[in-house]
Parts: sequence; C-alpha cells; structure tokens
Amino acid sequence: MERFRKLSNTASDEQIFFFAQYLTEISLLDASLLKYKPSEIAAASLVLSAKAIKRINAWNKEMERNTGYKEETLKEVIEDVKSFAYEVNPKFLSTLKYKFSKPEYFEVANIAFKF
Repeated sequence: MERFRKLSNTASDEQIFFFAQYLTEISLLDASLLKYKPSEIAAASLVLSAKAIKRINAWNKEMERNTGYKEETLKEVIEDVKSFAYEVNPKFLSTLKYKFSKPEYFEVANIAFKF
C-alpha cells in the first residue's frame, strides 16, 4: 500500500491512504478474497478509497507502468472488495472501526462506503 501511495496522484492525501488501509484490512475478513494477490487487494482498496473520498481516479499511467496492473485487469478484484465492504456484517468490524475511528487515522471508519 505504501508503494502504491508514493506512485499515486493521491500521495499527499492521508485520508485516502488510511481509508484504503481500512478497506484492505476489512478484505482480510473474507476468505474468498484470498484468491487475489495482496498487491491486487491493496490496489483495489486504493482505487475504491480515492473514488469514495475525492471522486477521483487514483490509478494512472505511472501506476500501470510501475505495478504492471492496468485498471481494467483490476476490475474483478475491485468489484469483489467493494461487494464485501457493502455486505460485511457490521459486528465483525467493531475492532477495525475502533482503530480507524481514531484521529491519527483521520477517523476514516466514519466515511460511508459510497464508491
């Protein structure tokens, strides 16, 4: 995630970064997402985070060149991460919500999942 952050046009946006981390950690709760590489989950989380917070596309040509992932090839993992975020039972998120509701994480757990 840190590598993607440095390459992205959202590098200076802490809120997007922490929301992407939050989505990545939520994704760890879904065993069906284990079919994807951790880097694919991180990429999908960054794309979804930028769309949810700033309504921008975080995946640019620089990202494609340095990661080898095109946004089109990430569509399936993006959809799966998004679906799980919408469907996850909130009681399973209590610890993550507590962690990411803190000011040092820019209280990103309070941001609605609107991708």
